[in-house]
Amino acid sequence: MNPSSDDAHDGLLRDLGLKRLRPVWAKFEIFFGLGAVGGSVFGGLYLAANANPSGWLWPCLTVVFTLGGYLALAGHRSHLYQSSNRLAAHLADLIRKPPHAG
Repeated sequence: MNPSSDDAHDGLLRDLGLKRLRPVWAKFEIFFGLGAVGGSVFGGLYLAANANPSGWLWPCLTVVFTLGGYLALAGHRSHLYQSSNRLAAHLADLIRKPPHAG
């Protein structure tokens, strides 16, 4: 990205009253959420293979699976918002520029 695009993006966020999203946090949400989902799936497979009908562990794995999936989707949504904001700033910058002569 060139500096004018970042200025346009900052201006768009300022005009809309939004704060800049952090891509590192979104990546953390995605990887941690997918790790939780994977861990709960493997935990469920382990419990099913060992025929361990523990009454409290199945609901815990279900909650971890659900919350992990939600966290991964929230990180993905954050990435979509970031790219949408950058695209809107770029398009607004193009609209403001006068057309090329010739």
